[in-house]
Amino acid sequence: MSGEAAVVTDSDSGLDTGMEERILRSMGLSDAPKADAKPAAKAPAPATPAPAQPAEAAPEGEPAAEAVEGDPAPENVIEIEFRGNRYQVPTDLKELHEGYLRQEDYTRKTQETAEMRKVVELQQQQAQAVQALQQVVQPYNERLLTINSHLTEYKKVDWGAYADSDPAACNKHWMTFQSLKDQKASLEQEMQGAAAQHLHKLKDSAERLKSENSKILETKVKGWSAERDQKVRDFAAKAYGFSQQELGQVFDARLLRMMNDAFEMQSLRDAKPVKQAPPASKTLKPNATQGESKAKTEVAMIRRDIRTSKTESGKAAGIQKYLERTLR
Repeated sequence: MSGEAAVVTDSDSGLDTGMEERILRSMGLSDAPKADAKPAAKAPAPATPAPAQPAEAAPEGEPAAEAVEGDPAPENVIEIEFRGNRYQVPTDLKELHEGYLRQEDYTRKTQETAEMRKVVELQQQQAQAVQALQQVVQPYNERLLTINSHLTEYKKVDWGAYADSDPAACNKHWMTFQSLKDQKASLEQEMQGAAAQHLHKLKDSAERLKSENSKILETKVKGWSAERDQKVRDFAAKAYGFSQQELGQVFDARLLRMMNDAFEMQSLRDAKPVKQAPPASKTLKPNATQGESKAKTEVAMIRRDIRTSKTESGKAAGIQKYLERTLR
C-alpha cells in the first residue's frame, strides 16, 4: 500500500505526466474520466466570462443603436412649427429654434419699422410740398377772393334798366366789370404757372407714398393688387358715402387694411345663403281645420269652467271632463 501511495501522491517522482497516467490506468487506479472531464470543463471557461462584459455594456449600446436607426426616444423629441408646417426635432435643437424665432421676429419688426419710417418720411415730404404750394397760391387766392366778391355784385345788376336810367354810369361800371373778369383770368393763369412746380412735387410725393404703402399691403394682405385697391375704394364710397376725391387722398396702408377688412366681411355676408323657412304643407284632411278649431274651443271652455267654479265638486267635475276630452 505504501508503494501505491507513492505512485499516486508523490508529486516529485520526476515521472512524465503522460507516463504517470498510463501507469495509473494499467493499475486500475487511473482517474481518467474525471481527468477527461476537467479539460472539457476548462475549455469553455474562457468563453463563459466573455459574454458577461457585453451583457453589462448592452444597456449603453442600445440607445446608440436607436440613434443610428434614426428613431429617437419620444422624450427626446419636441414638435415645432416653421413657416406653416410642423416638424419633430431633437430637444437639443429647442434653444436653437427659439433663437431663430427671436431673430426672425426681430428681423420682421426691424423691417416693419424701416417701412414705417420710410412712409413717415414720404408723408413729411408730402406735407412740405402741400405747405409750399399753399404759400405760393395764398397771395393769388386773396386777390381772387376780392375780385370774385366784386364780380358777384356786378352779376346782380340789371344792365338794361341801369343803361336806361343812367347810361354814363352804366357804361363806366360795365367797363369795370369786364376789367375784373380779365384780371381774374390773368391771375388764375399766373397762379397756375407759379404752382405748377409745386404741384409736380406734390404729385410725385403722392405717387411714391402710394407705391410704398402698396408694397406694405402686398405683404400684409393676401392677393393685394391695383384691381383690389380699386374695389376696396369703390366699396368704401358706396357703403360709407366717401367721395372718390376724398378716397383719392387715402394712401395710408393701415386705413386701406381696415377698408379691406370691411370689404371682406361684407363679401362674406353677401355670399352667405339666406335660410328660408320650409313651405307650409297645403295637404289637409277634409274638415280637419274645422275639427281642430272646435276641439280647441271645447277645451278652452272646460278650462274656463274649472277656473270660474266656486265649489270643489264643480272643479272636480270640470277636471274629469277635461281629462276625458283630452285623453280620448
